[in-house]
Amino acid sequence: MRTYKTASALAMLLAVSSAMADSRTEQLKGTFVFSGTTVCIVSPAIITPTSYTPPPGFRANLTVIGGTEPFITSFSIHGTQTFNGDGTGSIEARTASLAYGNQVPSASATDQDTQFAYSVDDEGNVMIENGASRSVFVAGPRTGQEISVSNVPISVGHLSSDRKSMSFATFNPGVETVTRLVPGPELVESLRICHRARTSFRIGRRDD
Repeated sequence: MRTYKTASALAMLLAVSSAMADSRTEQLKGTFVFSGTTVCIVSPAIITPTSYTPPPGFRANLTVIGGTEPFITSFSIHGTQTFNGDGTGSIEARTASLAYGNQVPSASATDQDTQFAYSVDDEGNVMIENGASRSVFVAGPRTGQEISVSNVPISVGHLSSDRKSMSFATFNPGVETVTRLVPGPELVESLRICHRARTSFRIGRRDD
């Protein structure tokens, strides 16, 4: 199995992504069930009924800027990932998460919807770029709240030769934005850096 080991390899796949409907991308079509894990360092905002202090965030070298104390969150995810064959797709998933550090430890669950773009090269290497996701909390202290996560870094992985399974993970970490949608008004509630790993198995036909 060949995997990406250099930045030049990623640059090559990025070039492929400009032609989303090429023949290799068209070969990845259908519905996959997937699962995986994510761990994040979170730089939070301070939100009170009368004030809002934005999250201090991270430096260019991906270290935390002083201000509010960061905390750690981790979650598992399980759901379906549909590849349309034209370089676009969608995810429906449930996450179960734990948060701990500079806050009261807690657990929660969300239902998540995400649109994504993808490309495949002639060696079966896959690049996936998520659009903004929308998540609704369905368990835990934030039940009923909604958030959106944007600027998720590109994931890179490999498709099996029979096109029935794949694995992929974060290629380079980057700063993501978590925006609280409900209750309003919309506010950036945190900035975070995460790493992700996913494994997928086909459950739908290639022409579904």
